[in-house]
Amino acid sequence: MERVLGVETEYGLSARAGGRRLSAPEAAELLFRPVVAEHRSTDAFLANGGRLYLDVGAHPEYATPECRTPRGVLVAERAGDELLADLAARATALAASTGTEVAFRLFKNNVDGFGNSWGCHENYLVSRELELAGAVELLTPFLVTRQVLCGTGRWHRGEFRISQRADHLHEELSALTTRARPLVNTRDEPLADPARFRRLHVLAGDSNLVEPSGWLKVGTTAAVLELLDRPEGPDARLAALRLADPAVALRRVARDPLAVLELADGRTATAVDVQRAYLDLAAPHAETGLAMLWAGVLDALAAGEPDLVADTVEWAAKLRLLREFRQRHGLATDDPRLAQLDLAFHQLGGPLAVLEGGGAVTRLTDPVEVTRALSDPPEPTRAVARASFLRAVGAGRLTHSVDWRTCTVRDLPDAEGHRTDHTVVLDDPLATTTPELEELLAACA
Repeated sequence: MERVLGVETEYGLSARAGGRRLSAPEAAELLFRPVVAEHRSTDAFLANGGRLYLDVGAHPEYATPECRTPRGVLVAERAGDELLADLAARATALAASTGTEVAFRLFKNNVDGFGNSWGCHENYLVSRELELAGAVELLTPFLVTRQVLCGTGRWHRGEFRISQRADHLHEELSALTTRARPLVNTRDEPLADPARFRRLHVLAGDSNLVEPSGWLKVGTTAAVLELLDRPEGPDARLAALRLADPAVALRRVARDPLAVLELADGRTATAVDVQRAYLDLAAPHAETGLAMLWAGVLDALAAGEPDLVADTVEWAAKLRLLREFRQRHGLATDDPRLAQLDLAFHQLGGPLAVLEGGGAVTRLTDPVEVTRALSDPPEPTRAVARASFLRAVGAGRLTHSVDWRTCTVRDLPDAEGHRTDHTVVLDDPLATTTPELEELLAACA
């Protein structure tokens, strides 16, 4: 089926003002002042169809608009990073105009030094006929081992782990997102026609700054979904990849991508072996070039040579940087400077931006298309309809509200001249407009 995809990213935030480190709520309030000034809210849908808001825990969060392809998600997510960096610059200038000197730091990571974790949530449109529990059981081995492709890495107390989220995930399926932290969230919130669609809400991944890792994360998952969400039912061959204990395997892989895992049928395999089995099955459904990248990463890891893909895989890039820094300065494994570099690696505009600018880390997106994605929907989806609505009500200075699925204009005259609210429901995430929306846009004009 045709799908829409998207990613929600929660950013870490710290700020200092007047020599004092601000609390999380104080930092968030200053950061979002430009948003409040423009939208009269800390929760706003933007001209590109995406959403910027202040999440629970004073985390800035950006949700990409609906995209048709993993490559489109990559562009939209990079635009989100630039949007947050620009917001910090605007907030700094606004604070300076009131006599407050403030310095923000934004981090695209998933854990702090106190054990708190925040997420990167992926969304995939699937059919209502997909039996969720059974599909997730077959998807779990893929998600558990996917971290070898797209984990961001973490240096913690002298030990390196390839994923930041692995130690914070506990269940395969749950309706909760904080206490249980499952691989997949079961909350039935399709944000579309519930008779036709379901939203697969994946919580298992790390937030990526290295673009090939981000592409692998979403692109491989979308390809594997083609083996699960089919009219004839899931591919029967996937059953042979089930793990004996997914939670144990998740943490074991995080510490060693070549650790031996026990499968449900008594056989053993490494995470690389499991990923290669998924690759063999899903390669025909992958975007152009993705299967080759997927295979190349697995080949390097199987050979025990992660440095060969340090320009592609985020955890390998971080591990190489930390190792070189430690050797250059003769540091012990528990030296706090390693933890500081580990955190700085994820700062927007930090060391990783330098590595990317120098060619040590690969960039896949074009700056021109990313700039365009800040103001325009990246691909023809429902985001186009939402953006059209926002342009119309903005031009007419009309009071309105908008969500993923609905667009409402307040106090618009009806045919008899009575002022009333007019709401259009956008039930198809693939549709760029509807007759009802066109009527409403004409009325707004």
